[in-house]
Amino acid sequence: MSRGLLVVFAVNVAHSVSIRDEFRRSGVLAEHIDGSTPIEERDAVLARLAHGKIEIVTNCQVLTEGWDCPTVSCIILARPTKSLGLYLQMVGRVLRPAPGKSDTLMLDHSGAVFLHGFAEDPIEWSQSQDRRAENVAHSRRNGHSAPTLTTCPECKAMRYEGQSCPLCHWRAVAKAKPVAVADGELGEVGRDRRITALQQNRLAFHRQLTWVARKRGYKDGWVAHKYREKFGDWPRQRSVSPMQPEPATLSWMRSRAIAYAKSRAVR
Repeated sequence: MSRGLLVVFAVNVAHSVSIRDEFRRSGVLAEHIDGSTPIEERDAVLARLAHGKIEIVTNCQVLTEGWDCPTVSCIILARPTKSLGLYLQMVGRVLRPAPGKSDTLMLDHSGAVFLHGFAEDPIEWSQSQDRRAENVAHSRRNGHSAPTLTTCPECKAMRYEGQSCPLCHWRAVAKAKPVAVADGELGEVGRDRRITALQQNRLAFHRQLTWVARKRGYKDGWVAHKYREKFGDWPRQRSVSPMQPEPATLSWMRSRAIAYAKSRAVR
């Protein structure tokens, strides 16, 4: 982007002076003008800007119309406005062509572009006193019949929602949807489509829990809850014949007992 001169549009005189002073503290050659600035002094400031002797002019209600300086290539909108006409007049200060001027930059601190749209959008003008000028393209955006405007999260440039940034080419990547998973066991499926092996494994575990319960004097409810803790559902049969537990079953029971003890200790 070419380096050019800059004009700031402020809310009021005090705001304009404050912005000028901040630029000066940063080592930038800046001047301020407003409606009370004498004509000779105002012309001298604008002449210094046109010849590059200063870099920035801040103003309040002075440079919105009737002033032409093609070499200015950047504006700062530090003031809001509900007027589409005023918005286009301010933006128009940097749209004049000039030798060596390849582009322009608008720094919108007021959010005017969200209210009025891009400066290059087509405007439907009307001679009727009851109808205001309308940014047709932006009206379609607000009516959700066209992509809305947003800012790029990387470079903060304006872009269309759902499209890549025209400046840094950032583009949103859809997040992967979470995949639901659940613990389970593999079992052989016979030709009758019954998961016989899985059922047998669950029945064996149920019988081994029953053996432990009988050995330790636990109630049948303990068996059912341990079965559900293992498989996520209740046993199909209320009572089964006990079977001496395998080492894997005893190991699982120990791990559950340890986990329970740790949870109680944390409390």
